[in-house]
Amino acid sequence: MYSTAHLAAGLIIGKLTGDYPTAIISAVAIDIDHLVPYVKKRIIFDFKKMWHSAKSTHDSARSFLHSFISLPILTGLVMLFSFKAGIVFGLGYLSHFLLDALDDDDFYPLFPWKKFNTRGFIGYYSKAEFIFTVILFIVYFLI
Repeated sequence: MYSTAHLAAGLIIGKLTGDYPTAIISAVAIDIDHLVPYVKKRIIFDFKKMWHSAKSTHDSARSFLHSFISLPILTGLVMLFSFKAGIVFGLGYLSHFLLDALDDDDFYPLFPWKKFNTRGFIGYYSKAEFIFTVILFIVYFLI
């Protein structure tokens, strides 16, 4: 899903919980694991190759942070500092998973075990994904 869709989800959760920073960070920052394959392929500083790789539905970069194994561990770590922030963090993290499960790119929710793969019904980097993202922002402004 577009990073802007994750941002919109974070904004919605932030508005509902009153904790914008935690909600936005947890909804968006998970995508940092997308950088791992770019480093391995040595294209991290080649924007054109990175962009092509990012748009390819056969080149999913979802890995460790996109795993239901990481979700409770990271949420629990945040809860050690603040229970409320942990709840907001968990909601933002979960929203990221739900949005990624909607697009048709590979999503391995039990990564590193790749036996279970989900693919959604919205085309990755498609017009439908763009419209869905716009709808999320509309929801944010309406609540």
